[in-house]
Amino acid sequence: MANTAKRLGFAALAGFAVLGMAITSSTPAAAEGEELDQHVQAVFDNVIKADIPISYERVATLMRADNAFGEGAACVVCHNSAKAYNGLDLSSCEGILKGGVTGAFVTPGKGSGGTMRRSLRDNRMPLGISPAYPSNTKNHLVVYDWIKGGLKNDDNFNKNVLPLFAAAGAFGGDTKCTDCHMSNQEPPSFHEMDLTSWSGIVEKGADSVAKAAEGLPPVMIVKAGKPENSKLWLRLTENRMPAGIASDADRDPYNLHILMKWVDQGAKCN
Repeated sequence: MANTAKRLGFAALAGFAVLGMAITSSTPAAAEGEELDQHVQAVFDNVIKADIPISYERVATLMRADNAFGEGAACVVCHNSAKAYNGLDLSSCEGILKGGVTGAFVTPGKGSGGTMRRSLRDNRMPLGISPAYPSNTKNHLVVYDWIKGGLKNDDNFNKNVLPLFAAAGAFGGDTKCTDCHMSNQEPPSFHEMDLTSWSGIVEKGADSVAKAAEGLPPVMIVKAGKPENSKLWLRLTENRMPAGIASDADRDPYNLHILMKWVDQGAKCN
């Protein structure tokens, strides 16, 4: 098929792409001058908007299919009853609902947000890092402890935390976080995210200018005392699935919309 357009929200953004964006039942808006991929448009027109019931049988097929959510092995290759990586078994409906060692994988009735959607579309930072790179390095834990300790603007932050975002390879790869996130203006800073100051990280978060134009608060990327609920920490540590998928791969394939519709409909096993 000819590449007539980009799909919804799947530009290869070198940063915390589309933080907080939800998949809804309305037709997604294409970027100016672009059209939605015909398959995504068909799903929205004929499945999502029409509220067609999605059966678990369809979900099970997706879990067992290679390349269902982008080029890579089927989900059940690593997440099955015999080899449940991170305690997550995706080979059964009960396993999906049970989740893994980090908690629930889906919240029935709520397709937007959540671990499943995040795992299938959010690239780990820095962009393009190997999934084999550890997520518990000394530098990672410095950020974790700072968030856990309450996001204090003190000597520890200024001497040990903030410099990491301006250091090449601090979290793997060979780029600096501030190469792409250096102000609250986009362009040049992706998602208006400023990782050069305490205020930029803690107070301004992401998309502050765009959200203000809508009368909304910015998307906060850190939550005091809660690293596991902080977008900054999650993007530094969670690998996008399937393992090894290219960072510029479509982040919203039509199968993802179908899967999230199943969750929206209650994640029923029958």
